[in-house]
Amino acid sequence: MSSRQVIDILTQAAEINQFNPLRNGNLLHFPSEGELVVTADLHNHRRNFERIVNFAALENFPQRHVILQEMIHGGALGPDGEDTSIELVLDAADWALQFPGQVHFILANHDVAQVTGVPILKDGYDLTDRFTRSFTAFYGPQGVNVLAAFKQFVFSMPLAGITASGIFLSHSLPGVRDMDDFDPGIVKRKLTLTDYLRGGSVYKMCWGRFQTSDLLAQLGKLWWADLFICGHQGQDTGFGTLGKNMLIVDSSHNHGAILPLMLNRQYTMDDLLKAAIPLASLA
Repeated sequence: MSSRQVIDILTQAAEINQFNPLRNGNLLHFPSEGELVVTADLHNHRRNFERIVNFAALENFPQRHVILQEMIHGGALGPDGEDTSIELVLDAADWALQFPGQVHFILANHDVAQVTGVPILKDGYDLTDRFTRSFTAFYGPQGVNVLAAFKQFVFSMPLAGITASGIFLSHSLPGVRDMDDFDPGIVKRKLTLTDYLRGGSVYKMCWGRFQTSDLLAQLGKLWWADLFICGHQGQDTGFGTLGKNMLIVDSSHNHGAILPLMLNRQYTMDDLLKAAIPLASLA
């Protein structure tokens, strides 16, 4: 695929993100009918992405929606050690172009790190640098323009979604120590680069960990949410709970999971746990 084709896909996908009819500010408001397939961190797990596409079968279900998050950083490396996950990003973006208004991206912490240049160190390597190097490796002198289109795509992503039944869906949530200067209004207002930088409210929302029951109750009142579904915090079995009203989903490994929801009904936490599906059980 040429650099021009890649730029076109990313630019069109960014426009779909920005002009999504479900979007109000930086929050997706899902309808009270149809279905929603919630996936979490993918980190370039191609087989799991293929399973999600097959399971969703969007060509047969025009009222079915899919949430995707954190496609980058993971999987096989290129010959010079570069991260190859831009290829999965492009496949996901192309899927969104085929089914506009059904495939939705939400912002994740690795995306934020990538567009702001924050290093993420793992096993002695900087994941951010590995991903950045892929643009030159794949697209040569045009790599800088492809990278700019990728950043545009990331900055176009909404922060979260919410169902009519009060389930709030985001990559993560701010932690207790973040709340003193966290602005919950970021789900509605126009964002600035400062919001994405370390210490900003977008940064805190995407990177937060170790939320408490009291904090979840506070955020629930602010955002009219009864339950939260997030990713970000790894789960060996594909899903787990934090407190009484936060479910964590992990789609990034061979024991990962997804969560299909019916949008016309209420859920309890027990209902959500029963609804989770191991990706390994899917064709």
